[in-house]
Amino acid sequence: MKLSARDKQVFSAVMSLYCNGEGVPVASSKIAKMKGMAICSATVRNAMARLENHGLLFSPHTSAGRVPSDLGIKYWLQEYFELATIAKFWQPDQEQLVTLAHSLSQHYQVCCVVGLPQVSSQKVFRVEVLDFDRKHWLVLLIDKAGQSQNICINKPADNSDELRYQFALWMNTVFSQQTLKEGLHRMRAMAHSAMPNCRDLLTQWTRELSLQLGTDNSIVVGERHIYNRLEQSNDLSLGVPFLHQVEDKLAFRDGVSVLLGTEVDQANLSRYIILSVPYFMDQEYQSRFCVVCPAEAPIESIIEEFTRIEQKGP
Repeated sequence: MKLSARDKQVFSAVMSLYCNGEGVPVASSKIAKMKGMAICSATVRNAMARLENHGLLFSPHTSAGRVPSDLGIKYWLQEYFELATIAKFWQPDQEQLVTLAHSLSQHYQVCCVVGLPQVSSQKVFRVEVLDFDRKHWLVLLIDKAGQSQNICINKPADNSDELRYQFALWMNTVFSQQTLKEGLHRMRAMAHSAMPNCRDLLTQWTRELSLQLGTDNSIVVGERHIYNRLEQSNDLSLGVPFLHQVEDKLAFRDGVSVLLGTEVDQANLSRYIILSVPYFMDQEYQSRFCVVCPAEAPIESIIEEFTRIEQKGP
């Protein structure tokens, strides 16, 4: 889509005036009075008419000003911003993710859907194996900060405290200073070195650990802003299912990407924009940080927030 320099200027002015948190239709007279425009209202109206023919603007009411269409909003973000260069190879930690989600939601009245870091990339500092109950051992995979991933596994038939102690030593050899993902690979590769009494159960234990560590998780902050605005209470399936849909649409795209609310399987997200950024830890992709905001939200300011988190080198 090729626009003249004047039409681009008018279109940019409409977007800036509309996406300011209020979403009021923009009149030609208001644009003509803007600093640096130096054109009359008639010229602005003609430019608006051409932009409307391109499908970028529309008039919600007779004699009203113009507002951007969904196509216009997406075109503006993709053509006027270098989105792929913003928050490229973004590497916040989990605390920064959660803090940013709450800050954006509170300040801009938007909803944030954030995939939590993959458990499998957590680096294990030590392993403890506790006698949990009559049938189970409790395995604690503890990181350097003292946080742990815990899982119950079936006891071997000839369970004893000595065997449990030996198994804990073996698990520490396998997992020490390894990520959980690498530790699982090592469990399989080093099975021959485990105590004979435990080898029969290693396949089951490894499978159970894989299932738990591979579980996706997410946080959703500010969904009330969507429900209040839409005045309905239907479940929007925000969370992991929503993130999976976004990932399917934006696979392998780095930096900030934009989707229309109607491009995901959420029928009630018309006139919503989704800003999505993938994030990494230790050079490994983790998940996505998504901001679900109404079309009239101050999108430029929201995008700028992603640049405020200090970047770590790859």
